[in-house]
Amino acid sequence: MAGADVIAIALTPDLEALVRMGLAVLCGLAVGVNRAHHGNTPHPNRLRVHVLVGLSSALMVLAAGSDLDARSRAIQGVAAGVGFLGAGEILVPPPRAKNAQPEVRGLSSAASIWFTAALGVTVAASSPVLAIVALVLALLTLSDRRDGGVGPPPEDQNRKR
Repeated sequence: MAGADVIAIALTPDLEALVRMGLAVLCGLAVGVNRAHHGNTPHPNRLRVHVLVGLSSALMVLAAGSDLDARSRAIQGVAAGVGFLGAGEILVPPPRAKNAQPEVRGLSSAASIWFTAALGVTVAASSPVLAIVALVLALLTLSDRRDGGVGPPPEDQNRKR
């Protein structure tokens, strides 16, 4: 043979599904670790939520089989269901003061839950390489780069200029 030999590992459909689910878990774990350690207070539940969202999204798409209509319906169901999780992450009850307004917080965490579902769907239905590249880009986006942000660094915010 003139070209380089390519070694291909033949995976049974069940083994391929297990590998894809494992990759969905790893993707959810990576995003979940980022979100769990974001801010001043640790949030261990965010880790579990992201892992479960990634795994369940992949599982639903894999369970739909190879029928494109069934996969489309599964992906639509994932997108609708994850929207409720994101809303729960954003809605913050108002403080106990009488005239206090409710706050909107957690937009990045809600978006990361949505993104983790998209990773699970991509791992299950498309190219795992595409999911890994998207994961790297998202982790770069979610990273806490206080020195590269807009405005003064956190230690200088209260200092008068």
